[in-house]
Amino acid sequence: MSKKTILIYDDDRQRAGKFKCKLEKGLDKANQSGNFNVVSLKHGEFQNAIKALEQRRMKFRNIKDIYPKANSPDGAENIDNASMFIIDYDLLGSQVEESPTGSLTGEIIAYLVRCFSKCKLIIGLNQYGNNPFDLTLRGGLDSFADLNLGDQQLGNPNLWMGDWKDSEHEYRPWYWPNLADSIHNFDKRIEEIQRKLDEPICEVLDFDSEVFQLLPREIVQFIGQYEGKEPFQTTFREFVTKSGNGLRSKDEKKVVNGINDQVLVRVCAARISKWLEQLVLPEQDILVDAPHLVSRYPSLIKDDEDKIETWNETARLVAYANLGLDTDSIEPFRFKKSYWISRPVWFWDKLRECEGIKEVTEPWLTAIPDWAFCEDTSCFHEQADCKEFLADIASPFTRRFVRNFDRVNYQPRVRFSL
Repeated sequence: MSKKTILIYDDDRQRAGKFKCKLEKGLDKANQSGNFNVVSLKHGEFQNAIKALEQRRMKFRNIKDIYPKANSPDGAENIDNASMFIIDYDLLGSQVEESPTGSLTGEIIAYLVRCFSKCKLIIGLNQYGNNPFDLTLRGGLDSFADLNLGDQQLGNPNLWMGDWKDSEHEYRPWYWPNLADSIHNFDKRIEEIQRKLDEPICEVLDFDSEVFQLLPREIVQFIGQYEGKEPFQTTFREFVTKSGNGLRSKDEKKVVNGINDQVLVRVCAARISKWLEQLVLPEQDILVDAPHLVSRYPSLIKDDEDKIETWNETARLVAYANLGLDTDSIEPFRFKKSYWISRPVWFWDKLRECEGIKEVTEPWLTAIPDWAFCEDTSCFHEQADCKEFLADIASPFTRRFVRNFDRVNYQPRVRFSL
């Protein structure tokens, strides 16, 4: 099987070379170097590619097919063929001459790449610092990058693994996906939406309409509500063409059914997944993942509840059957569309009424563990070694923990003092 391509671009060639080396070392430590080829995009190649993407955007607005014929390349094929594009935020030295986009930033490029290329994953670099941790747990939802990192994090092999128990890198934010899986999952979402672009998002994701109606307003408004419909009736097409969170407003107005639908499909595949990851999941009272679930219902742990190692079996990005959980009683409540989100999750509203769980029927017997789950290590630790913060979420489960490493830029730090 041929290697997948990861493109990296920074306007400083020396920095781009360092980024490439860091990433290659991380891939090697994760035993993924045989699957990926890391390429540093040259300045001229970048200029040509961005001009081509801007021309595609103009064709889109003129309601013409945007992708060139196979025998007539336009200069953006290197980005089209990439499985991942990593772009630095500060591009002051890379302004494209005669560009209608104006002054470039990594975020502007992320939008062009997401909407007008066939690239799968986009990583934004250094928009929030060189080694950040987001204490809001909300992420940069406004960003069209699928994940925002600092360049100091590029060499972390845990970006490419679902199980990091033996990793030398203790720092590993729980909100990071397994990037190797993310590429594969993006393809599966594309395949599904191509057949269901005009179907309600709620139905395609197998959200019960009652559950969808329980979502906080700030979460639902990202999807939008149109033409007298309830939010759970919003289709993928309506989201990407009307919400302002899919296509930009001037691009929205130029959508005609059947022409450039592949653009709408790719935007939906990225943006709705990010909505699940960065708005829905952080609440942990709509969808709940394994480590937060066992923190409330320890009886779901299969083996010895008194061993922290047993709890840490649940804090991995692996198949739900391999998490060390007693899943029989909670299987009916599992979110089955696993390729839409980076980890196994369950519907909390249904789960908390499940009489097959000891803590539901006998809440007075609920055991309080001596450890806490840390969002910056993706592991449980003794509570005395953890630092508490309040996430920026609407649910009752705002109280979270980190180990608080000196070298990491936790932001905004006011979340520690609330």
